[in-house]
Amino acid sequence: MTSIYIVKDEESREPESIVKGHYNRETPKAVYIKLPNEKIICFPKSTLNSAYSTNIHTLQEFLIDDWVLRKLGLII
Repeated sequence: MTSIYIVKDEESREPESIVKGHYNRETPKAVYIKLPNEKIICFPKSTLNSAYSTNIHTLQEFLIDDWVLRKLGLII
């Protein structure tokens, strides 16, 4: 199930996609991202391939490995 807030990064050589959302919180090993549909998803920090702001009010684009998006059922 691909959504409008997840787009394939065509410029990347790695299998990763851009996920639009808001930073929610983090732990030493994970970042919680609030998607535009209000769902909060936990992503391992090792799968995030872009810098991000900890401002919860800023809509951001997170570069995330495709394998974890598939595992979470966010892409096919």
